[in-house]
Amino acid sequence: MVVRDEELPYLRRCVELAAEALESGDEPFGSVLVSGDGTVLAEDHNRVASGDRTRHPEFELARWSAAHMSPAERAAATVYTSGEHCPMCAAAHAWVGLGRIVYVASSEQLASWLAELEVPAPPVRT
Repeated sequence: MVVRDEELPYLRRCVELAAEALESGDEPFGSVLVSGDGTVLAEDHNRVASGDRTRHPEFELARWSAAHMSPAERAAATVYTSGEHCPMCAAAHAWVGLGRIVYVASSEQLASWLAELEVPAPPVRT
């Protein structure tokens, strides 16, 4: 995955959203949905502390795009995210027909960090 210089602000925003999630007692993940012309359409951060373990930002953006964008607009869009999609979010992304995914940290990196911190692995392996 090659990240272009003009994409860095979107990735920085994902990290900011992840920090906001952490500050509010949630897991540190954030995502931004950007149209084909570079317009930020929606953003969110993790909200699983609410008790609903499906409240991942990538999943929420997939649902938002299905309700607010045409199939062609979804295909031209990019999801920027702080962490590589989990299987649930990857499936949602595919089912609604979103375009590219650009992430800051891979699932492999996350698994390594969690192991170093002795944090239990999530119930679904990536």
